[in-house]
Amino acid sequence: MNSSEELAGVPVASAKPDLKDPRVVLSLLEADQVVAAKQQTRFGRRVLSPRAKLLLWGLRIYVIVMLVLVVVSAVRAIHSAP
Repeated sequence: MNSSEELAGVPVASAKPDLKDPRVVLSLLEADQVVAAKQQTRFGRRVLSPRAKLLLWGLRIYVIVMLVLVVVSAVRAIHSAP
């Protein structure tokens, strides 16, 4: 039998896989390669603008002040109960 006759019933995928799709790339890798690839993609600290740093510090201070107010209100409510 001729090789072209053997392949007549088998569909041939002529298109190359889209390597920009992460799901396709992960399906092509072996398990240890996937683990190694995931360990290499660690994100470090980001450089923030002074405005973003100020906003984050303001939010931190706001949360602390609100926690203090909640604790004070809870203590007053407990002590004022008959």
